[in-house]
Parts: sequence; structure tokens; C-alpha cells
Amino acid sequence: MKKQYTILFDSYHLYHLPQFEPLIELLSRDERFVIYHSTSRNIDKYEYELCKKVLINQPGKFIFGRTEEERKRKIKDLDLDVFICGWSRYDIENFVNKKTLVGMVYHGIGIKPSYWRDNHKRLDVRFVEGPYRIQQLKENGVKTDLSLTGFMKLDYLFQKNKIDSDGIYEKYGLDKNKKTILFAPTFYPSSFELIGTRLGLYTKDYNVLIKPHLWTMFMNNFSGGVNLKKQRDLFFRVADLFDHIHLIQPDTYNITPFYKVSDLLITEASSTIYEMLSLDKPVIVNRFFKLKLSHKLFRKRLYRSRLNSKMESDVSEFCFEANKPEELPNMIEVALKNSKIKLSAMKEYKEKMLYKLDGKASYRARNEIVKRLK
Repeated sequence: MKKQYTILFDSYHLYHLPQFEPLIELLSRDERFVIYHSTSRNIDKYEYELCKKVLINQPGKFIFGRTEEERKRKIKDLDLDVFICGWSRYDIENFVNKKTLVGMVYHGIGIKPSYWRDNHKRLDVRFVEGPYRIQQLKENGVKTDLSLTGFMKLDYLFQKNKIDSDGIYEKYGLDKNKKTILFAPTFYPSSFELIGTRLGLYTKDYNVLIKPHLWTMFMNNFSGGVNLKKQRDLFFRVADLFDHIHLIQPDTYNITPFYKVSDLLITEASSTIYEMLSLDKPVIVNRFFKLKLSHKLFRKRLYRSRLNSKMESDVSEFCFEANKPEELPNMIEVALKNSKIKLSAMKEYKEKMLYKLDGKASYRARNEIVKRLK
């Protein structure tokens, strides 16, 4: 047998894994690759145990460390050919040797400036979702090599028999005679607390699936006084109060299959906007947020730290908008009945943001990796 390439997928957080999975599956069928996995010891204990449980069942071998320092040593001792990360906000140089090809499949394509701020000098190549993102990265001073592959996370949406829609309907008890709304609030800035239990009244004629950001489910507090525990408790309360609302638990970490069964997405500043866009389905963006005091007083700080004002403005062209919670019932009806009025703008932004929706982004990434290794 010819030399095999060793590759490790570092799911630092559990929500990084969905970006990797189509590539992991592809490489598991490619005899040229030996696959490893790992996750950080610096994350919440509950998240670590769940992520470990998930990764042990992925193709390949899980690399365990009792501490983050031990994990670094074990991974570095593998003398990897390839190291793949979902973000680069940690000391990657201490996990790899000089020969290791380091690639990043970024964990989202939303409207947050972290997209280009997150760019470690040790990265050799970044796999990019669309031409507009290539342009943005270059305009914001990113020097890393950029490979236009498309968004791997979405591959299964465009591959035959990869998503079990009937299984989702059965698991969550969805009524097939009703439209299904997918609500994917981000952890901050979130609109959910301002809606609260009214969500049940606003959506009583629909199936509702709530997929919170995983940080909401794992963390109690976020930077500067954002109480995620209160947000999390409210999710459980709403799901308990209303039979038509179903909360997707953290062990179901990949939101992608739910786009297939949903007729409408509701969110705020989230990459889910562009993921739903890939299927030409309508999106409502909530423009009302529960903000911490510093962002209430100085709104510009929100855009400097959390949002990109240009991209937030752009989504108005291809999404429907609710400016306050009371507008949501009417906007749901409008978006479901009149989605065609946004189709032209949706097509334009889909072509800018998402390259070749053919289910083969992971194939292009693999080919790029092999080319560089040779």
C-alpha cells in the first residue's frame, strides 16, 4: 500500500463538527487517509463529554487528553500530515509540526466580523464558501491561501438519500398537514427573550422546531453580562407549555437536516440565513434583540464587536423582517404566502455566498488537500 496521509479534525467546539462531517465521511472511504479526531479540554464539561461521545462514533480514532497540555502533546506526537480546524482562536502552532498542512473550514458564514478577524498566522489554507467571501477576506487583509470549494456543511442537502425527512417528522411528532417553522436564535444578540411564551400563541397553526445555538445550551454566561441560563430555561419552558413547539436537544448538534423539512426559518444574525437560502426557502430576520447595557447605550459597539453593518443591511434585500415581536404572526403569513417576491434577490445572494451547490464541496476540499500534500 502507498503511504497514507494522517489527518486530524479538531472539533474544538461541538458546533464545529457539522462543517467537517461530509469531508470526514468522504475520506473514510479513501484508503489514502488515516483519520483522527479531538476536542478541547478547555470547553464546558457537559459539552466536552457530549462532543467526545459523538466523535468516538465518527470514522477514525479519538485522541484523548486529561488536560489541554496533554492533548497538545499527543496530537503533536502524531506528526500529522493535515490538521483541520473550525476556528483558529487558539495556539494551533503547539498542536502541529512544521510539515503539517493546517486548513480551516470556518464554522459559519454569517454577518459577524469574526469571520475575517479569525485568521491564525499558522493557517496554510482556508476553504471558502463563495466568491463574495473570498473578496471580503482579501479586503480585510487576510493573506492565507484561499480555496473556493463551497460550503461543505451543506453537501448532504444536495446528495441523494442523506437526510431522513420521515425520521424527523416521526421523532418530533410533526403534523404533515401543517407548515413547519424552524426557529434558530443565536446566543447573542438574541430575540428570543423578547418573544418568550408568546411564540406559542404566534405559531399555534404551525409545527415549530427550535434549534438554539449550542453555547446557549452549554454556557451560563456570555461576555459582559449576557445570562444564557435564563435564555436556556425559557426554551425549556416554552417547549413544555406548547405541544406544537419542539426543542432540539444538544445531542442533535447538526441543524442541516432540519432545513429539508422546514418551510420557513426565523433567526437573527446567524449563518443559518445563508444555509436556508441554499434551498430557496424564506427567512424572517428578527430585528429586535435583548441587548446588554453597553450595546443599548452605544449601538455602534454592537457592530464593531458582534455584527457587520453592511451585511446586516444586505439581508433586508432577500429576507423578510420583523421589527418587533408583535409583527411576527403577520410576517410569518406574508413570508409563507409571498416568498416569490424575494426569489430574485435570493438567487443573486445565493450565487455570491454559496459556490456550486452540487453536494461536492467536500470533494473539492479533498482534492485541494491531496494536491498540496503531493
